Amino acid sequence: MFFNIQRFSTHDGDGIRSILFLKGCSLACPWCQNPESRSEKRSLLFDSRLCVKDCAACLKETPAITRNSDDQIIINRKQISETVLDKLATVCPTKALTVCGEQAQEDALCSALLKDKPFYIQSDGGVTFSGGEPLMQPLLVANIGKRMHDEGINTAIETCMHAPWKNIEQVLPFIDCWLTDLKHTEPKKFKAWAKGSLPRIKNNFQQLAKKGKRLVIRVPIVPGFNDTEEELNNIIDFVVSLETCSEIHLLPYHTFGINKYKLLDMPYHCSEKPLNNPDLLVKTQQYAENHPSKQKLTVLIRG
Repeated sequence: MFFNIQRFSTHDGDGIRSILFLKGCSLACPWCQNPESRSEKRSLLFDSRLCVKDCAACLKETPAITRNSDDQIIINRKQISETVLDKLATVCPTKALTVCGEQAQEDALCSALLKDKPFYIQSDGGVTFSGGEPLMQPLLVANIGKRMHDEGINTAIETCMHAPWKNIEQVLPFIDCWLTDLKHTEPKKFKAWAKGSLPRIKNNFQQLAKKGKRLVIRVPIVPGFNDTEEELNNIIDFVVSLETCSEIHLLPYHTFGINKYKLLDMPYHCSEKPLNNPDLLVKTQQYAENHPSKQKLTVLIRG
């Protein structure tokens, strides 16, 4: 299952790239900017700002959608079946209702990705797998990755590393660059916030580094979660233990994805204000670039 192909990206690997976004994630980070990607199934989004009050197209398709006394659309999401989603995918004339997610057809996806092959070659770019968590669909990633390699196209993957090692092993030969999240180093806090196993992630990092794969580690800096010098320094300390990592991206928390939670009728449990602590970013950058281990690290602060 995938939900988007973003073309002409320049921030998700080297050069000009196309990003294939896959559905499903094994974590539940409350700051996630793509909440529509969490479920491995299709998701229904509703934007009331686009809804035409006199229209009843969606109401005719299912009793799960009604209007209340204020003439507002009410969706009983528990009653929305896959059959109903098929109907709702095309019924709304203003796209107030949209369905996120399509069955992945390998040949069709490869054809779409290969359209921009000249740009990949000229810019040393390529294809990036993202999500969600692409390692939840290792066979699809491996098959498309192999076909990209057969065409001489560079591949990258954006991953939280929260997956069985067997999934990583399956895609390992077909991924050139690993753009990996490292969110924390304390297991209890990580589990409380992201609902995942930090030991699994750290073990995957260590095994991946032994394979000699290029690692670019990204650190989302989230208010209340990891926005202290001690927590960020601990992350840097772990990063320098990974021999194949020479680049770290510090990603200050932003709120660009909040509206998507409203579209999905999902609560948002993170700060409603972006991170505003430039001193913390500078100090973390300095600590990484002047680490006691003397390992040379390129540290970028990304907007």
